[in-house]
Amino acid sequence: MPELVRRTFRLHSPPDSVDTVQDALATVWGYVPDLSPADLMAAELAIVELAANVVQHANMGDPIDFTLTVVVYDDRIETTVTDEGRVDHVDLRERAMPGGEAERGRGIPIMQSLADSLELRRIDGLKHWTIVRGRQAATTRSRKAMPSISIAGVIDEIARQRALDDMGILDTPPEERFDRVTRLARQLFGVESAAINLIDGDRQWAKSVAGRAVVEIPRDESMCTVTIQDDAPLVVADIGADPVHAHKMVPGLLNFYAGFPLYAPGGKRIGAFCVYDSQARHFSAREAEMLRDLASWVQQELTVSQELSRASEVQQGLLPHQLLSLPGWHTAGVCIPARAVGGDFYDWYPVGEGAALTLADAMGKGIAAAIIAATVRAVLRSAARFGDVAGAVEAASAALTVDLDNAGVFVTAFHARLDMDSGLLSYVDAGHGLSIVAHADGTSERLRSTSPPLGVDYETDWKVQTVQLDPGDTLIVVSDGVLDLYDGTLGSLDNLVTLALLAQDPWEIIDAIRARARGTSADDVTVLIVRRDTA
Repeated sequence: MPELVRRTFRLHSPPDSVDTVQDALATVWGYVPDLSPADLMAAELAIVELAANVVQHANMGDPIDFTLTVVVYDDRIETTVTDEGRVDHVDLRERAMPGGEAERGRGIPIMQSLADSLELRRIDGLKHWTIVRGRQAATTRSRKAMPSISIAGVIDEIARQRALDDMGILDTPPEERFDRVTRLARQLFGVESAAINLIDGDRQWAKSVAGRAVVEIPRDESMCTVTIQDDAPLVVADIGADPVHAHKMVPGLLNFYAGFPLYAPGGKRIGAFCVYDSQARHFSAREAEMLRDLASWVQQELTVSQELSRASEVQQGLLPHQLLSLPGWHTAGVCIPARAVGGDFYDWYPVGEGAALTLADAMGKGIAAAIIAATVRAVLRSAARFGDVAGAVEAASAALTVDLDNAGVFVTAFHARLDMDSGLLSYVDAGHGLSIVAHADGTSERLRSTSPPLGVDYETDWKVQTVQLDPGDTLIVVSDGVLDLYDGTLGSLDNLVTLALLAQDPWEIIDAIRARARGTSADDVTVLIVRRDTA
């Protein structure tokens, strides 16, 4: 049967509420002007009641994510709500409305009275609720005899959407590795536009565009939405003359289309690589093969994106959490890579009657720098058996110098040992020079570097320096990317001192830097903070 409109909405409560659901439904009903007032009122009341029950009860009152999908056919309205709530058992046996002034138990009877069927399926840890309401125009329907026909498609769409979300590519900035493919396709086929389009919920979003292509359009206006319905390529030589797709023609922009589906790991179709033109044109079998080859190139880059996303998760997972074994002290840190992964890291871990502290910055950005940074972290941690910081840095230098020389890179590092009882900090600064102590009395002291970076000179005599951290003092160590958030000079460290004096705890400083770095940093931004409690 014809599908008139399909809409999927991803909601999170709070802040989303019943009002949000009603606003979403209004956008659906606008596509079905012949929907009778009785069907509209009954369907909306049943859907709102279902959403309210999910919000209130599915996760025992805690915040919850859920997906609302509404499909309108010529003879029915089907709605599926999918949630991950903790409540598992729900009794859907038909029952009467509770009497008196009872406040509970009304939801399911209301939905059952307004709908022709109410179904609940549990698949892969998710609960899929489906309400079917037959339209009055379908006079042959029988009440309570309309099981859903779209639930399989809804579940598949949810899995597809999850696969796209897991890739972490939506709404990311343009990348040259994708842009070069769309530019090449536009030149190679002599078309006006080429794009890498991803299908997300109610929209099509372009990771890369060349020519007159647009970044975002509603999903129902997209030819790529049609492409992802099948594994085969889609070529429409003259959209305006095609009875199936004519409604998608855009004069002056889209009358020819050719696209290949793109996949997430696991095989879900998430988008398409396409070329299109305002003029109808022939597309030969040879051109189709060329487009397939370019689509394969895009697919490889998407796979790299997934791997980078996973690498980012691993790298962030290596960063330490709160150092619980350091009473009287508070530690905080953040590492914000300029790309998916970066060459900075910070670290802390218990050593003797205190802790070891490290912040390092490998030259460069991206995967290569991240590999170097992970190696430095592992070597410094393994050197913790040495009783002093100079011994640890010397051991790391001996282990890393050849590899760093072969790779043609160096690493600046601040490595320290803190005695938690006395507050004495012993440190080696290997070419880093971006550490400062904000004293409780409002003065500050920059900790200068006296040694070269790791990988520069194997025979360096690593000099240990010390500084006393008294109650209320704060140690701040940063990477050079933090300076770029201000004026790019060492004077930026004064801004950090001001933050330290105003903040109640180190995490307030971290939050301020994170907010400043959001969307503006061209370099890795890393911060390590240690504060001694006031006496």
